[in-house]
Amino acid sequence: MSITLESIPGIGPKTLVKLHKLKIFTPTDLVYHFPSRYIDFSKSVPISQARINENITITGKIIFFRNIFTRNHKNIQLCKIADKTGILNIVWFNSPFLSKNIKINDILSFAGSISLYKNQKTLFSPDYGQYNTGKIIPKYPETKGLSSKWFRKTIQNNLEKLLKNEKENLPLEIIKNFTLLDKISALTQIHNPKNNSYLNNARLRLSIDEILSLQTQSYLQKENWLTLKPHTQFFTNKNITKKINKLINSLPFKLTKDQKKVWQEISQDLLSPNHGTNRLLVGDVGSGKTIIAIFSCFLSYLNNSLSVILAPTEILAQQHYKTFSKFLKTYKINIHLLTSNSKLKTKNLNNSDIIISTHAILHKNKSLLKKIALVIVDEQHKFGVNQRSALINSSNPPHSITMTATPIPRSISLTMLGNLNLSCITTMPKNRLSVKTFLVPNHKRQNCYEWIEKEIKKTKCQAFIVCPFIEESETLTSIKSAKKEFENLSKNIFPNLKLELLHGKTKSTERQQIIKNLSKNKTNILVTTPIIEVGIDIPNATILIIQSADRFGLAQLHQLRGRIGRGQQQSYCYLFTSSDNAKALDRLNFITKHSDNLKIARYDLKTRGPGEIFSTFQHGFPSLKLANLSNTKLISLSQKILKTIINDCPNFDLKTLTQSSTPTLSTITN
Repeated sequence: MSITLESIPGIGPKTLVKLHKLKIFTPTDLVYHFPSRYIDFSKSVPISQARINENITITGKIIFFRNIFTRNHKNIQLCKIADKTGILNIVWFNSPFLSKNIKINDILSFAGSISLYKNQKTLFSPDYGQYNTGKIIPKYPETKGLSSKWFRKTIQNNLEKLLKNEKENLPLEIIKNFTLLDKISALTQIHNPKNNSYLNNARLRLSIDEILSLQTQSYLQKENWLTLKPHTQFFTNKNITKKINKLINSLPFKLTKDQKKVWQEISQDLLSPNHGTNRLLVGDVGSGKTIIAIFSCFLSYLNNSLSVILAPTEILAQQHYKTFSKFLKTYKINIHLLTSNSKLKTKNLNNSDIIISTHAILHKNKSLLKKIALVIVDEQHKFGVNQRSALINSSNPPHSITMTATPIPRSISLTMLGNLNLSCITTMPKNRLSVKTFLVPNHKRQNCYEWIEKEIKKTKCQAFIVCPFIEESETLTSIKSAKKEFENLSKNIFPNLKLELLHGKTKSTERQQIIKNLSKNKTNILVTTPIIEVGIDIPNATILIIQSADRFGLAQLHQLRGRIGRGQQQSYCYLFTSSDNAKALDRLNFITKHSDNLKIARYDLKTRGPGEIFSTFQHGFPSLKLANLSNTKLISLSQKILKTIINDCPNFDLKTLTQSSTPTLSTITN
């Protein structure tokens, strides 16, 4: 018989509301409310052996405790404990309630990191308690009214009952062959570990469950896709091959080695008689993904079929329209641009060979959507899952190519992108100089502005200045806004230069004129927001300033940096920040030294977690409780387990691995 939260002693209506704040709705949710950390009271050391910067546990007698109130209305709690080997100072801040909990002559254990303060060993704000049992004590995520102690008591008192709802989801031979803990043992040890070895084994097993769930979902999605016949079966012949080669040979540049390889992969997909195309094309900003999209649409046109390029912004859609029209101008191809501001008649759309569109096409008639044979989604992370699904999901789906400049570390591609075929462009076009990047402190900003004005007048180059927000923020007063910065720069810094302002609220007609002025070099400096992250292609722009750079993730900074350095001249990126946060400055210093987008992605994955890489993949990134997506050994082990199950356990239902207690892989890759 299954239990409910309400049947657990101590959980009434009020407690239930508090649990819901932590997204705990079922007994399984409570079981999977894992400790965020542990206090190891199993290894208590004498005071004399405590080392600086070492995380330790010390047990001693309270010999001194006092609340001290300072002149600036703060208070400090000073405590001294003693054992047979010495005396240790302990300090807390703004915790006067401790005087009720800590009494002279109490024997307590304290866990924390030893510091040297005024030449004496000191513990600052340690965890403490009467933990004389030598156990490892779990500390749980809390909410108001539900402390870690409450969770520890409730879960441990009811763990046997709670675990009756849980079932083993791995084949027994897999558990044995890979020397894993069974699921019930792992859940028991994660909440009540016997020792560190058991705890580590529990974390390993439950981390594998999380990764395995994602990998299995990805695998099943791909298997399902392979059973679907494409909307249109493309074919080739001598005439089609000749026309494609003619287009390639007409280009004013030579394809890179990677572009040739990727086109071969994609064309083989498009021409496959067995299944449709479902491929992710990854390439850095300016690496040449668009020309691959042009080849793909040209093949569709030669098969008398309709292709659609889906762009997240009007700016990018207009840029694609301009590029497609330029390279395909010698062919009688009907290319139409469709945005929310377009006034195209349905008749014109129905006669299209290639439609370049924003989300506006999703609102057109269903008969048009049914005609689409190829969908290419550019910067796919800018679209919501439902938007992409409207075009791609059907029993006879169109061929699908998604493009992104967001680099995909191997650990993530193995975990979440197994349902896609992956193509990567890693080489950049020849003669492309890397952008020189500098971190600019406040006291050097004026020097930077002066140099920029001289450079613009000397070389006739152009500059972008990017601000995080359009308007000033009432709470984040130190963060630059585009409107305010435009006023300041126009009046006080660059009064002799032509500046324009572009942001998400700029009217379409104004936006087109601003971009036209930029293209004709009538504008010296564009003050803008991250709206230029995709779609702005001004080869003459060689200078970029990013205001409040600490507000951006490294992946986004790298994307913005890709707006310059698109011509033959040396380009410069200046990161302005007022932050004194050490971690933020470390991140910014890292990007000044690195231009490899994959290295940048790995660094972000390691230091900030996967949310940064997929921060804008709407509804697409699963929440992992234990597993770390930068742990390539864990992910490779999980991949090996999945392959073994597929090969050696033919009667095993893979859906068992995707149970509700593990994360769901939303269709970020659909």
